[in-house]
Amino acid sequence: MATNKITGKIIDENNNQNIEYANVSLMAQDSTFITGVATNNDGYFLLKEVNDGDYILCISCIGYENSYLSIHNLQANLNLGELPLSPDNVMLEGVTVTASPIIKKTDRQIILPTEMQTKAASNGVSLLRNLQLSRILVNPIDNSITVPGGDNVQLRMNGVEVTQAEIIAIRPADVIRIEYIDNPGARYGNAGAVLNYIVKRRESGGSISADLTNGVSDTGYGEHNLAAKYHFNKSELSTTVYWGQRDLKWTRENYESFHFPEAYQENREVGEPTKVKYDNLNFNLNYSYQDHDKQLLNIALRNQYSDTPSSMSDRISTLYEGDASYSISDLSASKVLIPSLDIYYQRNLKNKQTIYADVVASYLDSKNKRTFIQKALNNDNNDTDIYSETKGEKYSVIGEGIYEKQFNTGKFTGGIKHTQAYLQNRYSGNIENKITMNTAETYLFAEYQSKIKALNYTVGIGAMRTYNSQEQYSSEKYIVKPSLSLSYSINGSGFSDTTDTCRGMLLPCPT
Repeated sequence: MATNKITGKIIDENNNQNIEYANVSLMAQDSTFITGVATNNDGYFLLKEVNDGDYILCISCIGYENSYLSIHNLQANLNLGELPLSPDNVMLEGVTVTASPIIKKTDRQIILPTEMQTKAASNGVSLLRNLQLSRILVNPIDNSITVPGGDNVQLRMNGVEVTQAEIIAIRPADVIRIEYIDNPGARYGNAGAVLNYIVKRRESGGSISADLTNGVSDTGYGEHNLAAKYHFNKSELSTTVYWGQRDLKWTRENYESFHFPEAYQENREVGEPTKVKYDNLNFNLNYSYQDHDKQLLNIALRNQYSDTPSSMSDRISTLYEGDASYSISDLSASKVLIPSLDIYYQRNLKNKQTIYADVVASYLDSKNKRTFIQKALNNDNNDTDIYSETKGEKYSVIGEGIYEKQFNTGKFTGGIKHTQAYLQNRYSGNIENKITMNTAETYLFAEYQSKIKALNYTVGIGAMRTYNSQEQYSSEKYIVKPSLSLSYSINGSGFSDTTDTCRGMLLPCPT
């Protein structure tokens, strides 16, 4: 296959001076990094061995605004001539302060981290903390990412949904941009926000990284992350391991007062130091194949394991209720194992069309124990002794297909998602029982996102069928859900409102 050359010269827009050592990066249409060079002393650059196709040329230099140039249907050597960069800095006593550029699209914000923000970060989460995005809360202790109200933040990398450990494993220097969707549509389920890290993809070499945090006191605190990547041609093989541990003691103290029309009572609970201990171990093995701007295949094998011999709800205490007093021992333990396989495929079509397909198969094995003993210290006839143990298994398959079409003024998205699950729980202790359940849920949706000046809106409609069966009972439900979401930005801040209307009917099924 014949290859091409791309040449040009970078100059200062204000004084036409040559800009030396500017970074010139060539990327595919999906921002996949292909190659890059720096300008010489005279501001010239040369990109060699570039295949035919469509590209994005990114030019960056400290003290200047980033410049992007689209190259369509490259089939021969291309001389771009002089390319001006606009200065973008504020000089304060010899210190250059450069703001993080934000590009606002109809459905998302595109954040381009500055060099200072990137150098000050040690991983993908700390880079996010440096960006200080509106509504995004980053906990520096456990690296959790949330939004006000506790809604889920969906994390993605190059469009593929990933875990927190995989975000921690990202090298900040590999981040091209972060796409922030603060008002996700039906495609992202119930997510309160979506963060999509667009990172460079290399064709050779590899890396190993570690992020280890351990408490120096006797609190038994640890957050450890290990990651490794290997690149070959259009493929990438990566693995991440996360181990989080706690081993400490806490004391419960509680006071209550009750005021009745003709009586008053105080309850007081005095606790003893009670152990809290757990270990969380997550492992991810990931294979990814990307053919530049044509297609992406991602296969992820994940395993989550949690062992909690002493939970945060455990307590050993003495309870004083008026004239009565009781000794309380409330202890619980649990183990959870969740292996899963996730196969994701994305195909980019002509005319700004994209199709997505994702299938996730998982198995859940859980064991929970609880022992509650309450003894009356002044009355032997008022004791309580409860023991329960639950063993559960769950098999589930989730499949979805999504079609997306970009227009000049908005975006249309439509899709279908189906969930099938089988659950079995065994209960033992004071009560013996066994329950099996089958559940199925199918959801179809279509929505259109656009904007009118500073007003962003999303209008959509969804239809859902749910089916549940337990022993000899079953039920079926149909729900129609039209929705309208509005958000208005005022000088960078904004407010939003969402209206959902549901209509459904419950149809009992014969058994």
